[in-house]
Amino acid sequence: MDCPDCRLSMLEPGPQSNRHCCYRCGRVAATGETADDITLRERGRQEAFVLLDYAMALRGDCRTRPPMEDLPMGQLIETRGCGKCGGTMYRTVETDADGNPTQESQFVCSVCGHIE
Repeated sequence: MDCPDCRLSMLEPGPQSNRHCCYRCGRVAATGETADDITLRERGRQEAFVLLDYAMALRGDCRTRPPMEDLPMGQLIETRGCGKCGGTMYRTVETDADGNPTQESQFVCSVCGHIE
């Protein structure tokens, strides 16, 4: 399995895991996942780091910029429940410089692959 960002072969999972790992950028992937699945997981992971840093700064009485200022602009990820299997569906929404939606893709279920 190749990393969709680095284009390098990901490290094989250990005997009790199914997670491949890119040694260069740290992205992880379950066996059989697509490049889009890996990219969605990485975006979510980066957003979680930004929000965690912001929460930790607030807890220490240190105010920083709102977390959305740190996120890359131009694309949002929307989620909802899958009507077929109950899994999580994802879609990307392209935005302009002001954050207004300009183009939306279809929702795709990360569990069963159902498209709506």
